[in-house]
Amino acid sequence: MKSVSATEAKNRLGALLGDVSNGEDAVMIEHHGQPRAVIVSAAEWAALVEAREELGRREAWAQLWQLAAEVSARNTDLTQEGIDALADEIGDEAKRRVANRLIEK
Repeated sequence: MKSVSATEAKNRLGALLGDVSNGEDAVMIEHHGQPRAVIVSAAEWAALVEAREELGRREAWAQLWQLAAEVSARNTDLTQEGIDALADEIGDEAKRRVANRLIEK
């Protein structure tokens, strides 16, 4: 990945945007030698956002299955009515966790 100073990025923004839009690597922008931002193409950004959202969905499902396993292990002697009530509780908890994750973003 190419790195440029913030001053160089300011002076060459159009050229850098053209580079990443034409398929070249992303450009790291540094300020006082420290990475501060990255310029990527719109297509690469969309792919990164989609990957992050997919990971979030997978994590939510993993949490749901873990929660279901924990509840099941604690409640081996439940009636069908009790099972139905717990299923509702698990669903509500999963929705709450997913909603909290979306709010955090």
